[in-house]
Amino acid sequence: MIIDTHAHALDFEFLDGLCRQPAFGMSAERRADGRFWVRRGDNPPHSLDENLSDVPKRVASLARRGVELQLIAPPPGYVAWPDGAAGVEYARALNKHGARVASEGQGRLEMMAALALGAPDQCAYELERAVDLYGARSALLPATAGGRPLDGPEFAALFTVAEKLGVLLFMHPVSAEPPTRFPLYGVQVLVQWPFETTLAVTRMIFEGVFDRHPGLQLLLAHGGGNLIFLKGRLNSAYDATGWEADPYYRKNISKAPGEYYKQIFFDTCSLSPESVEFTIKIAGADRVMFGTDYPFDIGDPEAKRALPALERLADEPRHKIYRENAAAVLAAARKPANAHAG
Repeated sequence: MIIDTHAHALDFEFLDGLCRQPAFGMSAERRADGRFWVRRGDNPPHSLDENLSDVPKRVASLARRGVELQLIAPPPGYVAWPDGAAGVEYARALNKHGARVASEGQGRLEMMAALALGAPDQCAYELERAVDLYGARSALLPATAGGRPLDGPEFAALFTVAEKLGVLLFMHPVSAEPPTRFPLYGVQVLVQWPFETTLAVTRMIFEGVFDRHPGLQLLLAHGGGNLIFLKGRLNSAYDATGWEADPYYRKNISKAPGEYYKQIFFDTCSLSPESVEFTIKIAGADRVMFGTDYPFDIGDPEAKRALPALERLADEPRHKIYRENAAAVLAAARKPANAHAG
């Protein structure tokens, strides 16, 4: 059996509500073909993949492919966007609706909490609230809070609580700026999003986040962006003794940057067998989790891009990646006393 740690969903009722009454700076309309179009502020509307809210189709796909559990989060742009991130009430609404979708999943769906990154002083409390109220064992962590880096002191309490609760933080890239340097938004998704993950984690490493929170459970989307390939380059800055040597690269950390990869998980959604193989080779099978980015086309919704690499593995590493690594982290997360489906 398989645990899919990277998938996205939106509640039909949430979207339908936006059509009737704008909220949280967003409005929506449902066109004749049945597809939702959502607008944030004065930005142009964008259409939504209809599979985001089609729970029966999703469950049928999971059953057919032997996926026992899929962790579902809102698309990351719904939690953080250029110059903004979810506040308390909006994050609560996303969590309420995420729990509803999970409750319709015939036991195969589990919500990821949405974080109130737009309210850093309340973000840790809201994570704990989602754990207590909904039984959340994971949370979606956008790679930037509206352009604000995650390694700042304002987010220290969030990491402290996540570490204490054993919550799996799933870092997913988002747009930190409008796509002014790209001919269309999709190119930003293709090229800059992997960089956003790479930058966020590189900063966290050099700023000492993993030294201060050694028990943090962090999973990176898309195979970690460019981070796996840049392991040697980051280490070279730490090792430098010539004119490029800078005290910054050592002052907050206790070991070479690449050593912190042993504290990070990487998903299999890097979109080619060769990339998946390289991720496993560098990170090790103990630090890789299966993820698909369901339902998106610029993803691996049925794992067809990752399967050639995964099916060539021996039984032990394959089982670790498909299920055991994720199952161990989720099982160790704190069990709330009064969780319900909301």
